[in-house]
Amino acid sequence: MNDSTWTWFSGTFTIGHPGIYGEKGNASTENVPCARSNAVGWYDSLRQEFWLFGGKGYGNADESDYGAC
Repeated sequence: MNDSTWTWFSGTFTIGHPGIYGEKGNASTENVPCARSNAVGWYDSLRQEFWLFGGKGYGNADESDYGAC
């Protein structure tokens, strides 16, 4: 059933939260992407896909930049 409802899977609700990436090559449920702002989204009606791109990310606790994470 597709009722166009968003579902929260994981991550933090903290604004500006840095990412947690762990060790490269080792999957972990503790890994979460960084918080992002100013992203752009659009809907491709031909392919029926939603696209989300870019924004300002927080790579670590001391850094924020567009595409940092």
